[in-house]
Amino acid sequence: MIKPKLLLVDDDKNALDGLVKILTHDGYSVSGVLSGYEALNLLSKKNFDIIVTDMKLPGMGGLSLVHEIRKKEESVSIVVVTAYSSVKTAVEAIKCGADDYLTKPINIEELKLVLEKIWERQQLIAQNRMLKEKLKDKYKSSGLVGSTPQMKQIFHMIADVAPSTASILILGETGTGKELVANAVHCQSDRACMPFVALHCAALSEGVLESELFGHEKGAFTGAVQSRKGRFEMADGGTLFLDEVGEMSLKVQVKLLRVLEKGEFERVGGEKTLKVDVRLITATNRNLEKEVSEGRFREDLFYRLNVITIHLPSLRERKDDIPILSNFFVIKYTKKYKKEIKGFAPEAMEALCAYHWPGNVR
Repeated sequence: MIKPKLLLVDDDKNALDGLVKILTHDGYSVSGVLSGYEALNLLSKKNFDIIVTDMKLPGMGGLSLVHEIRKKEESVSIVVVTAYSSVKTAVEAIKCGADDYLTKPINIEELKLVLEKIWERQQLIAQNRMLKEKLKDKYKSSGLVGSTPQMKQIFHMIADVAPSTASILILGETGTGKELVANAVHCQSDRACMPFVALHCAALSEGVLESELFGHEKGAFTGAVQSRKGRFEMADGGTLFLDEVGEMSLKVQVKLLRVLEKGEFERVGGEKTLKVDVRLITATNRNLEKEVSEGRFREDLFYRLNVITIHLPSLRERKDDIPILSNFFVIKYTKKYKKEIKGFAPEAMEALCAYHWPGNVR
């Protein structure tokens, strides 16, 4: 297993040399310096994963060193070493950006445990960062492209609402990219490493939709030969996207409302109450306010779903994006099918821009 690169800072040369020797023998890549100034100089030339510094240093003290490092380096971790009598100073150093502290005399095994804990956390952060970047690339390559003011506003809104946990209602015609937007919100959120699960509610009967959402137990109905998780369980910790939510029956709406209010439900045919942590994003091409006024959609559920609203423009409302979209799909499918297509003739692009695109982008 790869071990972190360490920088040790201590004005006691004998103690420093001894520590460098022990940690090097244990497989660490270790550099040692005698002052804060030397540490900053070396940091400007080399990268380190963890810095272990004494608090009491000549010239620039340990606290000042932590301050200076944090001005330039966010990713490096810092462990401060202090005497029992100055633990208060160590706590102050942690407030300034140090990650942990040890008291003198240093216990080698305790130091190794602290280094291992910090290194594991750094590895996890790096893995999560890489995964989030991959997810961002995934949604960027999905077809959610555009440079018109309408789309720039959508991109800004996605970035603004992604950190929230509030429910989102996406409105727009069929084919405007409602699931793409929901996925983009998920990919930029703190839930990006957890599941994104989608379910299209249209054309599903009440019983099938209830089973799809909440799962069922064995024997709950004819054909239920085994227990099965629903979409809420599959999305636990992540995001659940429900398209065409306006198609739900009032009975299913009641169960959905309960999940939003309490985060709990029972599978169809089950008695055990299950708890989930799911961010819900829904979409519809219906006028839900009209559905509410006509008694087909619950008003309390509407307000629960409609905490944040995103209105997606139709393609005919952003025709300046048609050339960008067209070239995006040419590049995507020439790569997929290994074809040599350079683009569109001016007349073809003119025809594309003149078309009214009733299905939008599908």
